[in-house]
Amino acid sequence: MGPFETLAEVKTSCARGRVLGSDALLLACAESGVRLGRFDRRVLDEVNQLDSETVWVLASIIRRAAREER
Repeated sequence: MGPFETLAEVKTSCARGRVLGSDALLLACAESGVRLGRFDRRVLDEVNQLDSETVWVLASIIRRAAREER
């Protein structure tokens, strides 16, 4: 999942994805070992108000950053 060069790539990946919205971000954080506090979750809920493609890209960035850390 990613890096993405075009919106079309994101839409294709997003359509194949398991979850959308804040669930995608929460899942990406959980899979990446990121511990979240209440305020973190609140911010993720606010970010979820963005379009689904943007949220999907953010989830992808979280996952890729975790992979690079390892």
